[in-house]
Amino acid sequence: MLKSRPISHDLSERAVKKVIEVGYHDIQKLGESSWEERTMVLKDGGYNRYREQGATNLGDLAELINEKYDGDLNNLLKKAHNDRDETRQLIKEIKGLGDLGADLFFNNVQSVWPSMAPFIDGRSLQTADKAGISTDLDAIYADLGHDSTRMSRLANGLSAVRLEKRQGDLMAI
Repeated sequence: MLKSRPISHDLSERAVKKVIEVGYHDIQKLGESSWEERTMVLKDGGYNRYREQGATNLGDLAELINEKYDGDLNNLLKKAHNDRDETRQLIKEIKGLGDLGADLFFNNVQSVWPSMAPFIDGRSLQTADKAGISTDLDAIYADLGHDSTRMSRLANGLSAVRLEKRQGDLMAI
């Protein structure tokens, strides 16, 4: 959700690193944090413009996961019966997470939820196409040995190339 705001890639990366550094990737710890604490963490991570809304959204995220999924996001996957479309609908119940945030979520989560692979968000597929890389997800996944972690790395790598405007570097390979 932090990466889906209209801010620079560098700032969102720094904010996410700070959130992880203080342990907010642990839903219990995130849920125990105050709005003020979350706001300061985001500020310390350079997430200034949207820090208050981000702090609220992080609190809402913890509340939803704790109340609806017994504190375990894996229960969301179970409720969705490992179906990507159902998972997308449930993920979008998180305040502050729309289609872009869901796409970024799937780029990452396929490494721990292999049933969500293969996935590369549409904008990153356009980057792949411009670089002469196949856009056939099944073919790409097969080339990666049906390894969902490698698929996640590719999806995130293509996203980073696009955001850092380094498509030319990719095409030179």
